[in-house]
Amino acid sequence: MKLSCCTLAYIVSTPLDEAIRRIAEAGYKGVDLYTGPPHIYPAHYSDEERRTVRALIDELGLELTGFAVAGGILNLGLNFSHPRELVRNETLQYYKDNIILASEIGCPLINVLTGHCLQGTSREQGRKWTMDAFHELISLAEEKGVIFGLHPQYIGDSPLMITMDDALDMIKELDSKMAKIIFDTAQQNITFRNFSEDIKKIGQNLCYVHAADNDGVSWTHLSLGKGTVKWEGLVRALKRIDYDGYICVQAWSGEPMDSDTMIMESKEYLDKILEKVG
Repeated sequence: MKLSCCTLAYIVSTPLDEAIRRIAEAGYKGVDLYTGPPHIYPAHYSDEERRTVRALIDELGLELTGFAVAGGILNLGLNFSHPRELVRNETLQYYKDNIILASEIGCPLINVLTGHCLQGTSREQGRKWTMDAFHELISLAEEKGVIFGLHPQYIGDSPLMITMDDALDMIKELDSKMAKIIFDTAQQNITFRNFSEDIKKIGQNLCYVHAADNDGVSWTHLSLGKGTVKWEGLVRALKRIDYDGYICVQAWSGEPMDSDTMIMESKEYLDKILEKVG
């Protein structure tokens, strides 16, 4: 298992190139890019600018490990189950743009959020709209060789993918080797804290881990070790399924903060856990 860090830590005040440099300076081996403004939002980056980002990552000796897409609380306007067709179409196009961008700059995977049903939209209707879009997107992901990482998340009054069972049902329906699952500790610490059982359940469907801490109640992404997540248990559970991918630190806040300290504290904490577990 290796450590990556997402540029989300720097979305309040730091441009993308500087965020990548600071992640490298903190000693991470991988970098995960946030693909909403002000970072690498696909519509804002020309072909030349995309190549420049890739060149910087290579120059710093980092591996590009994933994309963190805008959505959920970070962008409620991106929602596959929105009652307005215009919004659903814009959401679909944003994900297509992410898959194409990932393919162009050598990113292996994107995370995928379903959105949530607004009042007046049934869960059945929302899921149908979502899965119609997912079938279209998985075909593009297969063509471009990009993993479609389903990311359970609680947001809104009627979310469509909260549990690992929700994600596994969608994977079964998509029937594609490119459809996988991303395990997010901050989300699961609120919705289902028995990490060991969930990780065993998803097994080889797991493609990536998002790592952040919280108190198990509030939707926050604290530095690792600052909340109630049981990190040693998580690492042992990952080891039992022979997971050898990246654990991506996603400590961040919508408020100004000492991002450098947060990502360094998180790395130091998790390094100790990894060393202890072996």
